[in-house]
Amino acid sequence: MAINPDLVQPQWPSHLRVTILVESLISGKVAASIFEFPTCRVEADTKEIAIAQLQSNFLEQLQHTEAIPWNVPIPSTEPTWAQFAGIFQNDLDFQAIMETIRAERLSEDDSEVDPAYYQ
Repeated sequence: MAINPDLVQPQWPSHLRVTILVESLISGKVAASIFEFPTCRVEADTKEIAIAQLQSNFLEQLQHTEAIPWNVPIPSTEPTWAQFAGIFQNDLDFQAIMETIRAERLSEDDSEVDPAYYQ
């Protein structure tokens, strides 16, 4: 079986840091779970027993689990607006409108602006 080159060979750290969540249940029992692995959960009579059982179960599960990092290729697609780029490049009416807009922007005429607005 050939290994896909997009799968990265893992560089394993010496420790895996996880967050243990401890919850007091209405029944009087205590639930412990691992935040990063929500399916890893136990219920016990005390907090200490719940944490010990959770740690034991999780370490057992890790013995049979392999984590493989994978760089997922994302297809690059042309933006939807790109099909319209340059559509008006030879349109004389559009060029006239753009010249009018440009002239208004460059104009020093501020007769339409109420000076009281800026005080």
